[in-house]
Amino acid sequence: MAFINGPVPESFERRVTATAREFERDLRQAWPGVEGGAASLRFRLQDGAQRLVIDIEPAGVRRLGLFELPQLIVRYGFGPGEEAARRALLARLDRAMQKGGG
Repeated sequence: MAFINGPVPESFERRVTATAREFERDLRQAWPGVEGGAASLRFRLQDGAQRLVIDIEPAGVRRLGLFELPQLIVRYGFGPGEEAARRALLARLDRAMQKGGG
């Protein structure tokens, strides 16, 4: 979910298809300096003055016929900063963590 029309809020939630370990792997590829991990269900990163805390929570499995997709609730919480800094950081993460699809 991109915030194309409107500001990026200081906090929001998304549901993603991944395990905690998959999310951590992809996040570390997108942002090698991330702190925290899947075991603690919390990640912290910094881009200049902009801070971001990401909390994850397992949300069961989505079934499509015999196909099972693990789900996570991902909560983003930005520290104090300008909306433009939030937008730039989120855009960088979203681009780096984007999976296939149409």
